[in-house]
Amino acid sequence: MDKIRMIREKLEESKNQCTTTEYRELVKTELDKCLALLAEHIEFESASLFGLARRNRTLQKMCDFGGGVNFINSVRFENGFGLSAWVAKKQKPIYLSDIHRGSRHGQAPIRSYLSTPIVSDESVIGVLNLAHTKAFAFERREMLTIKTFIDNLKPILEIYQRYSYGFRNLSQSSFTY
Repeated sequence: MDKIRMIREKLEESKNQCTTTEYRELVKTELDKCLALLAEHIEFESASLFGLARRNRTLQKMCDFGGGVNFINSVRFENGFGLSAWVAKKQKPIYLSDIHRGSRHGQAPIRSYLSTPIVSDESVIGVLNLAHTKAFAFERREMLTIKTFIDNLKPILEIYQRYSYGFRNLSQSSFTY
């Protein structure tokens, strides 16, 4: 996960060299790389990373891997659509280890689904969803890796959230690693 630390450092160094729009796009590009790094450490078919917009407190998709995933996407909750919004509201993960129904991409049904909140200072700042066509895909070893990944990813989401919503100069904010 040292590569994620390097991504954080790159983003920190780049913040004063880009416009706000350019910086947001840079962060999203680097988040795509982070999901690819997670895929190097654990096996999954698809993932989606959502960030919580501070202004309207709704989830916004930041990046996908393998087509992305969000169950019950047609149902609206307080923080947006899908199971991710429910997870953000309740601040509790959902792990469906052996799903017997449903299909995705024709013959490859999702069998394991994990949706976990990303919490900073007791507030949700994002949600990570992972899915696999194999049952029991996210067990103890994988959960420890996912926890470490989220701990490393959290500062990047904090940077994005602060920079995107009114914090023009991060060096003057209270943000520290």
